[in-house]
Amino acid sequence: MGQHRKPQRRRRRWPFVALGAAVLIAAAGIIVYQARQGPGCTPLPVTVAVDPTVVDPVARALATDPDDVDPCARYQIVAAEPSLASEIRSASPGLPAVWIPQSSLALAPLGDNADSAVRRGQSLASSPIVLAVPTADAARYGDPAQPVSWTTALTSPKPPGLPDPDTEPGGLAALTGLRAAIGDDGGRPKPAFVAAVLALHNDAPKSVDAGFTAMAEKGSAARAFVTSEHAVVQHNAQPGSAQPSTEGIAAGPTGVPATGRQPVTALALADSTAVLDFPLVRVNQPQPDSPELTHAVDQLEKRLRGPAGQQAFAAAGLRAPDGTRAGTSAAPGMLAAEKMAGTAPDTTAAMNTLRLWSALTLQSRILAVIDTSGSMAAQEGPTDRIGLASAAAQGGLTLFPDSSEVGLWSFSSEQPDGQAWQELVPIGKLTDPVGPAPSRRAALAGLAETLRDRLGGKTALYATAIAATREVRAGYRPGASNAVVLITDGRNEVDGGIDLPTAVQTLRAEADPTRPVSLIAIGIGPDSDGDALRQLAEATGGAAYVAQNPQDIRAVFLDALSQRVCRPDC
Repeated sequence: MGQHRKPQRRRRRWPFVALGAAVLIAAAGIIVYQARQGPGCTPLPVTVAVDPTVVDPVARALATDPDDVDPCARYQIVAAEPSLASEIRSASPGLPAVWIPQSSLALAPLGDNADSAVRRGQSLASSPIVLAVPTADAARYGDPAQPVSWTTALTSPKPPGLPDPDTEPGGLAALTGLRAAIGDDGGRPKPAFVAAVLALHNDAPKSVDAGFTAMAEKGSAARAFVTSEHAVVQHNAQPGSAQPSTEGIAAGPTGVPATGRQPVTALALADSTAVLDFPLVRVNQPQPDSPELTHAVDQLEKRLRGPAGQQAFAAAGLRAPDGTRAGTSAAPGMLAAEKMAGTAPDTTAAMNTLRLWSALTLQSRILAVIDTSGSMAAQEGPTDRIGLASAAAQGGLTLFPDSSEVGLWSFSSEQPDGQAWQELVPIGKLTDPVGPAPSRRAALAGLAETLRDRLGGKTALYATAIAATREVRAGYRPGASNAVVLITDGRNEVDGGIDLPTAVQTLRAEADPTRPVSLIAIGIGPDSDGDALRQLAEATGGAAYVAQNPQDIRAVFLDALSQRVCRPDC
C-alpha cells in the first residue's frame, strides 16, 4: 500500500524454554510461569504471545496465588512480534496457543482465513484513544478537562499528528472513527476527511514512541499526537531513570529516553469512541488442540478475566472491557471520566480506511500548471479567476509535506520566450532553496502571487498539457504519485496548432505504464471546456473536474488527491 510497506520478516519458531519447578523466571525476553506440580504431572508448554505493552500485567496476573491455573501447564509469555498475524495466516511452525494483541484490528491480515486460523474471544481490558499533549501546554485546545472535537484540534495553530496507522493500532482505530464521524459521499471520502488525513500526516511522529521522544526533547513546543490512554499512563509512570517494574520482569518498552521525560496529559476526543480492546485470541494449531491444552488455555483465560487479571490490568493503567476505571482516582495521564465506553472499529472499514490513508499520504511529485490567458481576469464570485487559481495553488501547498516535490508553470500564447508555457519554479523538493527564496515552498507561494501580473494572450491548452506531462515523466520519481495539476478557465484558443484528437492521441501514445503520469485538469467557471479536459485527462489515466463556484476549488483538489492511486479504475 504505497509507502506503507512492512519489511519482509523471516518466519520464526516461537521459543520454548525448559525450566525446573520455578514459579516465575524471566530470560531472553520470555517470562515463564509454572505451577508447582503434583505427582505424575507432565509439564505442558503453553506459549502466550502478548503485545509488548501488556506483557507486564499478564505476567503479574499469573504470578499471584496460582490455585486456579492448570497445575500441569507451563505458561510461557513472549512479546508478540508485528509479523505474528502473517505467521498465523501462513501456518508457520511453533505458533503460540494464545495471542493477546492491543486491538482486534491486529487480526486484519488474516483476511478470509480468520475464522479457520483463530478464535477471537472477548476483550480482556480496554483503553480509549486520546490526544497526548505536553502537560505544560495542556490547554492548547481549550479546557483540558473537556473533550476536544476533531475540528478544533485540526484547525488549531498546532494540529495533532497521527503515528503511522499501518503499525500503530491506536492510530488506525482513531482514523477509522474519524472517517465514520465525517461520513462518506456516495462511497467516496468527503473533502473534510481528505483534508484531515493530510493535516494528521504532515510531519507527524512515525510512532507513539517517537511522539513521546519529541515531547521529552521539545517540552511544551512538541506536537500533540493520537495514542491510547494506556500509553500516556505508562509514559507518565516511568521515572527519570528506567527501573524494572518487578524483579525478574523487565518493564515494557517505551522507546523514550530514560532521562528528560516530560509529563503528558491525555485529552478525550469528543466525536470518536475508538478504543483498544485487547482481545484474547486462541490460535488454532495445525493439529487439533488436545483436551489438556484446551483446559490449560481455559484456566489461563479464567485467571485473566478474574480478580487477579483485572487488578493487574488496572494497575497498568487499563480499564475494564466496558470502559470502567478501577478505583476512585485516576492515575497520572488517565482521563477523569470513570467510564469511557467504546468499541474497536469494524475490521473491513478499518482496512478500507488504511488503504485510503496510503493513497492520500503517498509521496508526491507534482507540476502545477496555471492558465494566465487574458480571460482569467474575468470576475468569478467575489474575486477573479486568476485569484481563484492563485489561492488554489497556495492552498494546495499547505497540503503537502516537506518531502514532496513541486514545480510551477504558467501558460498562455504570450509568454516571453515564445512558447505557450513558462517555467516559474522548477520541480524539486519543497525544502530546497530556489534563487533568493530560502525554500521552494516560499518561492512557489511568492510567484503564485504574481500570476495576475502575467495575464494576457490566449489559452494554449493542448500543447501545454503535452509539454507538462513530458516534463514530469522526464524526471519521474519511482514510488511517488507523479502528476500534472492543470487549472484553466477556458478552451484551447490557439489557431493552427495541435488539435484535440491529436493531443489525446499523443498523450495516449506516450503513456508509459512503468512511469505513469496523471493529468488532473480543473476547469474554472462555465466557459471551461469540460469535454476537452476530460479527454485529455483520461488519456493519461487522470481525471477532470469543473469548479463552478469558488468553494469548489479546494473540494475538487482534495477529491483528486483521494483518487490518485486507484486510477484509471476509480
